[in-house]
Amino acid sequence: MKIPLLHSLNPFSRIIFSILLIIICFFSIFMIGLLVALPLFDLSLTETMTMLSDFTSPKAISLLKYFQVVQEFGLFIIPPLLAALFFAVKPFHFLKLNNPSRWQSWILTIIIMTSTLPLINILIDLNEAMQLPEWLSGIESWMQETETKAMDLTEAFLSIDSWGEFIFNIVMIAMLPSIGEELLFRGLLQRLFNDWFKNIHFAIILAGFLFGAMHLQFFGILPRMVLGVLFGYLFYWSGSLWIPIFAHFLNNGVAVTISFMERQGWIVTRFQDFGYSTSLFLIFASIIISALALYVFWYITSSRAKQNTF
Repeated sequence: MKIPLLHSLNPFSRIIFSILLIIICFFSIFMIGLLVALPLFDLSLTETMTMLSDFTSPKAISLLKYFQVVQEFGLFIIPPLLAALFFAVKPFHFLKLNNPSRWQSWILTIIIMTSTLPLINILIDLNEAMQLPEWLSGIESWMQETETKAMDLTEAFLSIDSWGEFIFNIVMIAMLPSIGEELLFRGLLQRLFNDWFKNIHFAIILAGFLFGAMHLQFFGILPRMVLGVLFGYLFYWSGSLWIPIFAHFLNNGVAVTISFMERQGWIVTRFQDFGYSTSLFLIFASIIISALALYVFWYITSSRAKQNTF
């Protein structure tokens, strides 16, 4: 059996190599995507770069969606797959893509993602209420500007009316990010952090923090970090990357679906408000159901977690 080129690298060297690989892949694939975009959208280089900050015209939105897909492959999907090829004899085993998961795990994942919605929304409120000290007001203004731009882009992506656009958004916003971000943060980085620090809980938290920070939406970093940690434990307990991919897909897919249903006039709830509640009873019920579902998930997968070779 052929031994991979970097099979014997120590954990720290693997992390450094992975970071370099991510940077190289991102810029290489972005440049290829840019060269393809020029004739595809019939634009000059100057027009293309200008349109990347335009969230209004239909052509600009199409271009932004195109580069969103390019980014998913260049930053999230291809680097961890290449890293696994360099590091492991069996890349799919390395990324835990080969492990089947019990059917109960899939059902419990749906329950967990549904029951935690009110808690995540509370974290969103807490995060948005945070204020930096006066001497960091310049940084806070930059963070607010970044958050506004990210929200404007999200609104532009979700401003759709046809079923074709809805399906494309499901692929672009739910499917590709759930696969790519879980490959990178759970499949690759969480594993490498655990190999280095020899502490799975620290590895899960660190990968979760990076997952939250990666979005560059600082007034939403807390709920995203918590979701990242949740995905990390679902991955660790189940031993299968498909479970956090599924959980991530549900989280993003629900937002896309709710937004589409609102624009069709089928519901009045905005996607930002879905699952939001100030009822103490519902919040308490959310905590109880989430805790029970997580316990049952851990219980039925505990034997697999003990056998995990993270």
